[in-house]
Order: sequence, then C-alpha cells, then structure tokens
Amino acid sequence: MENNLHTVRIRFSCSKEDIIIVNSIIDSYGGLGLIRTLDKEKCNCAVFTTNSMYETTLKVMEALQQEGLSIHDIIVDETESVDEFAL
Repeated sequence: MENNLHTVRIRFSCSKEDIIIVNSIIDSYGGLGLIRTLDKEKCNCAVFTTNSMYETTLKVMEALQQEGLSIHDIIVDETESVDEFAL
C-alpha cells in the first residue's frame, strides 16, 4: 500500500501581539500542524502539516484573519521530504 502523505509548510507573517493566539489556536486543534518561528524579529512563522490537513489549517488561519488577527503573506510549500525544509 502506497503512502500518499507528504509534508506541507505554510509560511506566514504575524504581529508579535497576535503570534501567541495563533500558536495557541493551531496547537489546540489536534492534527492541524506544528507551528515554528522562522524569524523572531520579523515574526515570520510556519505551520508544518500534511497534505491531508493543510486546507483545513488554511481555513482556520483565514477565520483568524477575519477575526482581526494580523496573519498575512501566506505561502504554501509542499514536499515529500520534510528534510527539504531548512529551519
């Protein structure tokens, strides 16, 4: 049986005031992904998720935007090898 799962990285920027809320929401939903800070000064972050969950993760992020959180510059990267994503 072939495994069709692969890693998706969703990069984004967020204000320093909102990152704790974004992190808490993403972490609280089981299976959405793991959030990591890529650049602390610029508040560039990434959510690491799977191809089966990234659309749901994007919908949650869009809902947070509609609630007024400063999530912007969203970029989706896909790969079959998580090692390709240098942190």
